[in-house]
Amino acid sequence: MTSLRLARFLPVVALVLVLIDAEAVRAADLATLADQPLGQGEAFRPVSPGRLAAAASKLREALGPLDRLLARSASGTNWKTYLDWAALQQQAASGSNADASVLRRVFGRLDAGENGLEMPPFAAVRRAVAGYLEAADAATNPQAGDVYLQRLDKLAAAVAAGASTGVPESLDAVGPLLARLEDSGQAPGVIARIRGAVSRPNLFLEVDESLLARGVNRSVDDVSPINDVVLGTRVRGTGHTTGLVRLDFVPSSASAVVDISLDATNYSDTKGSQGPVTVRTFGTTKVDARKRMLIDDQRIVALPVEASASTNTRTAGIGVNKKFGQRLIRKIASKKIAEMRPKAEAIAENKAREKVREQFESQTSAAIGQASRDYQAKFRQPLMERGWYPELLQLNTTQSRLCVTARKSLADQIAAFTAPPAIDPDAVLSARVHETMVNNTAEITLGGRTITQQFVEEQMKKNNIAVPMEFQNDADQPPWSITFAKRRPVDLDVEDNRVKMTVRGTRYTSGDREFDAMDVWAVYRIEPGHPGIRLVRDGDVQIYPPGFVPGGGEKLSVSQTSLRRILQKRFNKVFKEVVDVEPLKLPGELEQAGPLPMEQLDARKDGWLAAGWRKAYPVVYESAPQETTVSGEPTLAAAIGARIIETSFLAP
Repeated sequence: MTSLRLARFLPVVALVLVLIDAEAVRAADLATLADQPLGQGEAFRPVSPGRLAAAASKLREALGPLDRLLARSASGTNWKTYLDWAALQQQAASGSNADASVLRRVFGRLDAGENGLEMPPFAAVRRAVAGYLEAADAATNPQAGDVYLQRLDKLAAAVAAGASTGVPESLDAVGPLLARLEDSGQAPGVIARIRGAVSRPNLFLEVDESLLARGVNRSVDDVSPINDVVLGTRVRGTGHTTGLVRLDFVPSSASAVVDISLDATNYSDTKGSQGPVTVRTFGTTKVDARKRMLIDDQRIVALPVEASASTNTRTAGIGVNKKFGQRLIRKIASKKIAEMRPKAEAIAENKAREKVREQFESQTSAAIGQASRDYQAKFRQPLMERGWYPELLQLNTTQSRLCVTARKSLADQIAAFTAPPAIDPDAVLSARVHETMVNNTAEITLGGRTITQQFVEEQMKKNNIAVPMEFQNDADQPPWSITFAKRRPVDLDVEDNRVKMTVRGTRYTSGDREFDAMDVWAVYRIEPGHPGIRLVRDGDVQIYPPGFVPGGGEKLSVSQTSLRRILQKRFNKVFKEVVDVEPLKLPGELEQAGPLPMEQLDARKDGWLAAGWRKAYPVVYESAPQETTVSGEPTLAAAIGARIIETSFLAP
């Protein structure tokens, strides 16, 4: 049996289909909240020493990972000097005796926008300091009660706007307000109700079993010699095994459950000799083996191989190597064979079962072990290091789907507030992503960060990626840089049948010249392509200062006009007039199942995008094709698609 190579096994994630129409229920949540006075019965609570001590404890927890990072860094000492590390440690040990002025000063440094401060360990300390500072201010500020009421009013207004408009932008203030209330221990009931409405999963992916099976399922056709001893008799001959190795999804709501199964039959033709008697036997042994894998958000677990065998034999002939008494010897031999057949078949079954179990275990255990390590090293760890790991990640399987539901939103961010749209029922691969997934992740990665042309080129060279034309400078253009806004630096805005992409920069440079903040955006219509889908830019790329209203009577300065010309030249390359969505190329042995054409791309004003890929278009031959075979064994790793999570779900 040829071994199954599982070394690169990582699960493809997918969505459990919504079995009830929950959209109306979920959409009503905001409307219900808008009709109820927020904070009713929840007056301002004086901040207790316990709340301050808890905030200090969170700061101590956050300092540990940052301390370890700085200990490994050549610039760690300088960072500690910049952050006033001694003051940070002193405040973390202060418990209920926090010094708000020190916390405010340290927070200012953590929030200064210096490159490196966007790294998750720095960000975690920044959030912890902000929470501690909020609690300290609420404990000492005589106007804290008024601030609390103002925040409730702002929350109520944002919720009412979200319920009225049904668009995510109306809820932009909700996340930060909820985080500040939580930091000071206020309005737990209000927080719970609003979180329940605006913290729905914001990423769903789905893959059909039939797609993965193209890279896993294979036939078994093996001929091998037999040389064994059964009940003291030497048996020789040939065995011919035919069957199928296949991938099966097992329905499970607790985790994704995947079976790799062997269903085969061995046909044997053997001869056994003892004394003057030679017996020719035809045997049929049905063998089954199964290796089950359980995949959740933490790990891949492989269970021991389960195997079974069932043998039936029949005597094809009895040869007697004696001149005399052949009839009597055959009669005695026939009787003896009949008596021994059940025991011999039981022995054959046990041997076949044990052999297939050992083979299947040896062929899968090492590779699954590697897959388990890859799951940690190539999926979980990189996402955690970048701060991208979802706060919710649930994997499961149905009879024909491998599934995941995910949510990425920090304490000061919101996620989806409605159910996702329906998917193309004929799609073998689909993705439903809410704009908050993209925007939250972009804010974690780019908020306040400065990106230079040199950095982009170095990263692409490091990863062996050619620099795209849109990022290359013309000969007469100096090097560029952009400092992204802290909030919503790259913003996806989904409307009905349209998508808008905005880049918010607070500072730009071109050579030695510096420019102030400017927002750049483009709007695309979603249209049918030939074939597939295409995006058509709606008008020109728009470039204006934040808050500037085109045609409103206000005029741009000379510097702003100059920057517009520079950015227009570059972003016209980035935001092309027409973007044809190319068919999706699949990795490894799954390549034979693709490329998959996109047949669905739906956009809704509540922030949802739904994309679906169908099976590859059939090849049309001008003449009769030659019969071909695909050489090489399908690998399970390729079948499961090691890179799909990375490329479709928060990849760098």
